[in-house]
Amino acid sequence: MFGHERGSFTGAEARRIGQFEQAHGGTLFLDEIGDMSLQTQAKLLRALQERTIRRVGGREAIPIDVRVIAATHRDLAAAMREKQFREDLFYRLSVACIRLPPLRERVEDIPKMVRHFLGLQSAEMGIPTPSIQKEAMEFLQEQPWPGNVRELENAMRRALLVRPGYPITLSDVHRAVASSAPATSQQEGSLAALVRENLGRKAREELVGVYAEMLGIMERELFLQAIKLARGNQVQAARWLGISRLTLRHRLRGLGFDGSTLKADLG
Repeated sequence: MFGHERGSFTGAEARRIGQFEQAHGGTLFLDEIGDMSLQTQAKLLRALQERTIRRVGGREAIPIDVRVIAATHRDLAAAMREKQFREDLFYRLSVACIRLPPLRERVEDIPKMVRHFLGLQSAEMGIPTPSIQKEAMEFLQEQPWPGNVRELENAMRRALLVRPGYPITLSDVHRAVASSAPATSQQEGSLAALVRENLGRKAREELVGVYAEMLGIMERELFLQAIKLARGNQVQAARWLGISRLTLRHRLRGLGFDGSTLKADLG
């Protein structure tokens, strides 16, 4: 963010102008600011307060005039309570806050996004933009989408690869969504192994939220095992789970289980 002078450390063969200097007179966007280390947070706070920066290895205070926009997927209030994010930096940045709800809370946007992605991806592949069945769209609107818009975009690309130029069916989106889910605990060997794997994916920025991901996996496995134990009797499975049969059927559909997929999984 602040740049460095030539020779300030090993490998610094030339002066480098940092992002604050490059954005002078304009706007600097800082993405995933909640993942910033406390040391870097302190440096950022100083730059915002003093409106000056110093390049690494430099002595000159360089004035900056920059509007900062920051984004994060983390709950910064919780991070402050856990001493992982500075309160003074939070209040310095939060002049105006805009909360963008996760995709599962704005399902009315999904049809427009689906058609947008299908149009873009079809153009890339040089094929006609396919239509999508009503049942398939309803299924997409029932998903939790822990990966938000990026996960939806990738699911549409997978569905399009399977059915290039043809109407996309409920079965197509079932497969597209299911193929993005990580392995179950049985496949990984243990629940602990699955948790470690997903935490590792998060550390590598391959996953947006471990909590939502694990809830989805556990719910899918819980419902499937209940149905198996009840030998396909949904009334009995719902009773064991302490929910209504209607709720069970709704969640099974939301998790991608229909009659044919249930028979395959039970078989």
